[in-house]
Amino acid sequence: MTIAVWADVGGTFTDCFVVDGDRRQATKVLSSGAVYARVVEVTADGSITLDAIPALDTDGFWIDADVSVVNGDGTLTPLGKIVRQSSRLITLSIHGQNVAPESSILVDARLEAPVLAARILLGVPLRMPLPKLDVRLGTTRGTNALLTRRGANTALLVTAGFGDVLRIGQQDRPDLFALSIVKPTPLTETVVEVVERLDCDGNVLTAMDTDGLRLDLQRLYDQGVQSIAIALMHAHVSDVHERSAEELAREIGFVHVSRSSEVAPLIKLVSRAETTTLDAYLSPILAGYAAKVWNQFGGEATCRFRLMTSNGNLVSPDAFRGRDSILSGPAGGVVALAHVARQYGADRAIGLDMGGTSTDVSRFEGIVGRRQESIVAGVRVMTPMMDIETVAAGGGSVCNFQGGRLIVGPASAGADPGPACYGRGGPLTVTDVNLLLGRIPVDRFPFVLDRAAAQRRIEAIAAEMGSGALTCNEELADGFLQIAVTHMAEAVRTVSTSQGVDVREMTLVGFGGASGQHLCRVATALGMKRILDHPDAGMLSALGMGLADIGRVVTRGVYRPLCEVDSPEVQAMIDELQSETTTMLSGESTESNALDHRFECDLRYRGTDASLTVSLSPIESLEQRFHAAHQSIFGYHQSDRSIEWVALRCESTISHNVDLATSTISTPSRPTTKTTLWHDGKEIQAMLIDRAGLETGDSVDAPAMIVADHSTLLVEPGWRANVLAAGVIELSLASAPSSPAKSMDASDPVLVEVIARRLQGIADAMGEVLRRTSISVNVKERRDYSCAVFRGDGSLIANAPHVPVHLGAMGHTVRHLMNVFPVMSPGEAYVSNDPFAGGSHLPDVTLVTPVFCDASARDAKPDFFVASRAHHAEIGGRTPGSMPPDATSLAEEGVLIRDFALVRNGVSCVDELRSLLSSGRYPSRSVDENLADIAAAQAAGSHGAGALRDLAATYSPAVVTDLMGAILDLAGDSMARWIAGLSSHPMEFADTLDDGTSIAVTIQRRSARLSIHFVTDPVHRFGFNATPAIVTAAVLYVLRCVSQSNLPLCEGVLRDVDLQIDPGLLDPPADPDVTKCAAVVAGNVETSQRIVDVLFGAIGGVAASQGTMNNVIFGDKTFGYYETIGGGSGATADADGADAVHTHMTNTRITDPEVAESRLPIRIRRFEIRRGSGGGGRRRGGDGIIREFEFLKPLTLSLLTGRRTTCPYGIAGGEPGMSGRNTLVTRDATTELPPTATVNVQTGDRLIIETPGGGGFG
Repeated sequence: MTIAVWADVGGTFTDCFVVDGDRRQATKVLSSGAVYARVVEVTADGSITLDAIPALDTDGFWIDADVSVVNGDGTLTPLGKIVRQSSRLITLSIHGQNVAPESSILVDARLEAPVLAARILLGVPLRMPLPKLDVRLGTTRGTNALLTRRGANTALLVTAGFGDVLRIGQQDRPDLFALSIVKPTPLTETVVEVVERLDCDGNVLTAMDTDGLRLDLQRLYDQGVQSIAIALMHAHVSDVHERSAEELAREIGFVHVSRSSEVAPLIKLVSRAETTTLDAYLSPILAGYAAKVWNQFGGEATCRFRLMTSNGNLVSPDAFRGRDSILSGPAGGVVALAHVARQYGADRAIGLDMGGTSTDVSRFEGIVGRRQESIVAGVRVMTPMMDIETVAAGGGSVCNFQGGRLIVGPASAGADPGPACYGRGGPLTVTDVNLLLGRIPVDRFPFVLDRAAAQRRIEAIAAEMGSGALTCNEELADGFLQIAVTHMAEAVRTVSTSQGVDVREMTLVGFGGASGQHLCRVATALGMKRILDHPDAGMLSALGMGLADIGRVVTRGVYRPLCEVDSPEVQAMIDELQSETTTMLSGESTESNALDHRFECDLRYRGTDASLTVSLSPIESLEQRFHAAHQSIFGYHQSDRSIEWVALRCESTISHNVDLATSTISTPSRPTTKTTLWHDGKEIQAMLIDRAGLETGDSVDAPAMIVADHSTLLVEPGWRANVLAAGVIELSLASAPSSPAKSMDASDPVLVEVIARRLQGIADAMGEVLRRTSISVNVKERRDYSCAVFRGDGSLIANAPHVPVHLGAMGHTVRHLMNVFPVMSPGEAYVSNDPFAGGSHLPDVTLVTPVFCDASARDAKPDFFVASRAHHAEIGGRTPGSMPPDATSLAEEGVLIRDFALVRNGVSCVDELRSLLSSGRYPSRSVDENLADIAAAQAAGSHGAGALRDLAATYSPAVVTDLMGAILDLAGDSMARWIAGLSSHPMEFADTLDDGTSIAVTIQRRSARLSIHFVTDPVHRFGFNATPAIVTAAVLYVLRCVSQSNLPLCEGVLRDVDLQIDPGLLDPPADPDVTKCAAVVAGNVETSQRIVDVLFGAIGGVAASQGTMNNVIFGDKTFGYYETIGGGSGATADADGADAVHTHMTNTRITDPEVAESRLPIRIRRFEIRRGSGGGGRRRGGDGIIREFEFLKPLTLSLLTGRRTTCPYGIAGGEPGMSGRNTLVTRDATTELPPTATVNVQTGDRLIIETPGGGGFG
């Protein structure tokens, strides 16, 4: 029988199983392949005796290995090769007389880690051939190359006009408050723009210039480019040009060519180009690695070698591609999660994989969760992969005290220096706090731990915090552990909330070396009642390699209405895909197992972008099953709305049966003893049990520590453990968990941090519910919304901001509604878009939900509030898109929703809201979409209210309210420290809008308070007026940026700030008559940016960014479309400005060119960086964007733009960025349009938007 090898090559360690018949052995080795040892003795003849290293009991095992001394500074001094080995005595080719006892020795077999691990387990010396093997391998080699940007020298071929697609991406910035914006680094800067063009139906508009492309490819080849990626516009519809380009590349001599129509044949140029570039970038590296490992295992003659893909299937080495490699290792753990869950009756399970730097959360609901598009290391990957959520809370996550807060992660100690207890000078980490709390069995750890080093680190933090914060170091350590557990629990909530499932009804399955120490706490935090812990939990990803199927996945884009795809067409697609995967798997031995084909469809409502995956069979009920799935996940369905068939996917697999009960080599169990743990504020005695001594049917009462070679399971008070078949341990909740926090006060820094994270998690979850339940592209894809949690007095406590302009404004709306409705009841909801009552402009609709902890309360004051604000692309008004540039009153901008009770006293007023939206001089053109997105906001509010009630039930409403006050003070104290560092001299700055309207600010520290005084011109004639809510949002954003601390984003930031706004542009008067209210539509999107400019101008430190959102709105009576376009960011003393990115008060994504062309009567001619538009200086400003539209039918076009007549300023001698420009090209003329305009465009007209660059520094 062929011996099986299952291995998972991780970042630090490689886990390996060898299965020979019914014997299964396991080991861990360093992924570097290095083995460290200590010199015990140097003999007279120069031979060396080493302490225990693997395989020393196999005589001659290490012969031919290289040996070096590890010097004190980490460098190596070679000693030679091992020429003789007998047990622990080795003889070197160069005598070891210069090696002293106790020296550290590195033994290098010059083998890849999984090969070395297999030899150690099999006892086959390095010089001997391996037996016949069946090897299954998962590896992080591709992920590491991606993270370190050490892939192949790659060039991208892309349609002319889109050469900057990798650098622009979706124009959003990763860190909302970073002034030195760092965008993900493109995988290649070598781009060739190919002269060719298809339309959205695949018709050729411009034939490919093959002669020019041939010259470009030859040049690339001569320059040493190794790999070619090809991504042309609309290649997912027709691959005619991409195939021609591939043929030319191969003719030139390129071996590695990745074609987007083969790699990811789906719509979205940006995602498809990034995926294809990734494939080209990594595939040569992976091919070399796979060939090397295969050869070391014996090569094709004696080794059957398969590698794990990100989607959980095994493939042959020639089919292992860069696109499939990113989750190669973690995918094995998810495969094992599914097998464990099925075998032990868990229909729905959550996997918790805790490693050294992070924790991965996955899910199983009959099938494992998969994503069709993901972002990994800043790169969009549009291929199927396991649905894994990662949180920076691993064993190496750094624990610290910063800005008055206890912080866990995201920084990690890594493998070097590692945690403090590793004895290499590392920081305090989660591993250290577990050690200090007695949660690690030190005698079973692979090496000696330095407890004293961990103790010194935590004592230093305690000293920094000062006396009275916590009574002892153990309380502080336990506090850090609570915070880490909270981070993990929130990651689980994110996974479950995104799918609309209740995590409390699921089973928690742990894997990874550190998960077992935290399972009970995570489950308790989530209200979960069942846990499964496999005996190989510490190596479950490697086990998953043996459990996985061999398979291939092929996807085809369809992009047609479901009702138009008839049965013969479906069958033809099925036959084509099945034939393709069957051919791919033709070389695999089925070993009597039949090839299994599974077909899935990606479906969505037409006009939306989020797809759901539904099994194809039975096809007769496909539509009904899609509606049902939509209802289950998103909370609603639209039976009268057309369904679009996006893609058909075929997964063909060859399965095999593996018995999880296969026994490992038994080792004698150690006797049960006792150990001391810190729990619930005191030391307790726990049973210390060797897992090897447990048998099926045994039960273990808490508290207990169950120890194995590669993992430790803690059975905490309140839980009971039972041993199931094959050594799996089931933990069940034996009693209700205690709630010690109920007796704690708001001065407890641990509790403050835990509650702050929970409140942030509630806001995040609300955002996820809103996004997944909405139907508009503006919310679902552009993510133009924010969600927030408020104290009972309306103070903003936590929010999940995607758009900073929403940040400080919603609290004004909540407090206004509190005044209008002094008493409320559970289940009520209120809607407003009134700019003069805390709103921003009419398209931004806010829904407020009161939260009552007493469900029986009636006509009372709420305990808390939750709210959301979302931009509606259509809310009425004089022009499509609801942003008329020349509106002179609020009435002309759309429908005003003023103090509207959507649900009051148990009565829904949605019909009245429909009437309101449909009435007036300028009614909404998309009432159904308005109501659908408001319903989504209502669902988000309901979710947030329920989560807050659960939180209050755990800690009591009074404690949560007090802790909210502590969070406000924490933010206020952090800002107070920044204010104290300011000079008392006034800081002044003035700037103008494009029409000369002035905005000036004076900022001055007055004792311990900060005065901010705005002086402006009078009320603007048109819509550039901004309300005080907008000004507050801008001030909050700027103060959060300049404070440079990770403070909680809440109204506490403004505690010591006195904001004075003179009447006029920034405080226009309200009026009951909407026709007498000033227009404000541009105040939110344009004036807000200038407010930020003057604030930063006064404070200094950063040059002006583009200073506009470049609003483009067009449509007709049937539709309205709206987008904003990024530009250059301002430089700082530390960094150049970023190119082509949204800055300051917005961060919305931009519609992909292919998506825009497929849905709208336009063509995107160019989408590129406006090079040279950033201001010069020691640090240059970022460059803007050029976006060129061609209109394919008569439309009404509106522009709301800024910085067309003024330039973004530079600072410290830096030059200003270039101003923007709007150009309309018609058949008869080329016209430069003003900053704001409304014009009628005709078929063939072109609009060219050139956005401003950022200012330079120095």
